Amino acid sequence: MFQNILVALDGSKQALKAADVATDLAVKYDARVTFLTVTKRLQVGGAVKKYLEVENLLGEPQYVIDEMTEEIIAEAKKAAAGKGLAALKTEVREGNPARSIVEYAKADKSDLIVLGSRGLGDIEGGLLGSVSHKVASLAPCTVITVK
Repeated sequence: MFQNILVALDGSKQALKAADVATDLAVKYDARVTFLTVTKRLQVGGAVKKYLEVENLLGEPQYVIDEMTEEIIAEAKKAAAGKGLAALKTEVREGNPARSIVEYAKADKSDLIVLGSRGLGDIEGGLLGSVSHKVASLAPCTVITVK
């Protein structure tokens, strides 16, 4: 039924549940899974930049984000390996989460996207609609939203 499953990870509890659901489906259908994490480039300006310079932390915020991304992926990979998932790859993209997920799914010919119902999004998500809603509206394939 499913051959190529894309899982969007953002570190939220719902995203980790989504990875768990996708892993179960992949094991059942002998499918390939891709864990995708989309980060936004941290833009620092004004007073925050001055503070970072004073504290000798310039450049550190993106490093922290990159480190967190690695931890998110490692946690999901460990859980997937524990269930016997063999065909697994990971990808990290930078940009708008919903658009990046949909673009990746199209390019990778994913036939299923699995993601959490509410992630670690910002105020934009509350005002303009959640990432999961946007992905479900724009995706070229089936989307499962996990609560």
